Amino acid sequence: MVEITLKQCRYFRAVAQTGGIASAAQLVSISQPAVAQAIAKLETQTGLVLFRRLHARGMELTAQGVEFLRYAEQMLVYADKMDVAVADIAAHRMGTLRIGCFQSIAPFYLSHILSVFPRHMPGVVLDVDELLQEDLIIALGRNEIDLAILYDLGIDETLFRIRPLATADLYLIVPPNHRLSKRASMSIREIDGEEFVLFDAPQSRDYFLSIFAEFDIAPKITFRSSSIESVRCNVANGLGVSLLSMKPADNKTYDGGRVVPIKLSDSIPPMRIVIASHMDAPENLLADRFTGICRSLFQDRKIP
Repeated sequence: MVEITLKQCRYFRAVAQTGGIASAAQLVSISQPAVAQAIAKLETQTGLVLFRRLHARGMELTAQGVEFLRYAEQMLVYADKMDVAVADIAAHRMGTLRIGCFQSIAPFYLSHILSVFPRHMPGVVLDVDELLQEDLIIALGRNEIDLAILYDLGIDETLFRIRPLATADLYLIVPPNHRLSKRASMSIREIDGEEFVLFDAPQSRDYFLSIFAEFDIAPKITFRSSSIESVRCNVANGLGVSLLSMKPADNKTYDGGRVVPIKLSDSIPPMRIVIASHMDAPENLLADRFTGICRSLFQDRKIP
């Protein structure tokens, strides 16, 4: 393969534009012998005759030279673009950031982040995956993503750095005809023995079961799902009550039913939504800027 340098292409273009070694040397601010040697070497390397040497009129492109100039121009334009890109990357105005988001958090937060972020960093591409909590932690550990937006559940803080984004209070949902549906608030102990639809995503499942143990209650689990909307639909259809932390803006369900949300009067710490990165990940200023933007958007924000 012929190894042609950008410098050779620039000198070649200068001679093609000016029609002579002396004027080309002046254009690129280099000595005449350096330009002449570069052109001679380029012709030797390529096996092409790029110029006709006209003693009275300088140098004129041959047919091969005209064709070669077309490709040299493309190479130089691309090189100029690369210079700009390198400067943008170095200044953290360009790059790709790999983001993971817990599936149940994504509908509530991710769209807002994705709509706002480009206004701050238009040259940065966000490569986003929606995963379960456990899979997000695994992906962070394997360096498959740079940042994860997830619950503060099951995260080893000796391995991962976490920063808070928002909080979400636990609440109860019941079907419209349930005995508790008219209540504005209640104790979680009042669902002891109730048929229960469990949000069964890893870590979330353990969290809800730990709440049952803490308050010494034993709901009868009739259905399990890792989909919040599936849980809501089953509650709306009378298959039980449920506990959730993320609350859609509308109480209607996908199948046209309705759930009734009820506040809990017990002292239960809210769920923390955090952004996590690996402790051993190399310095990534794009990730730091993304984290800062997210924190400014959602600092102390609660799900209504």
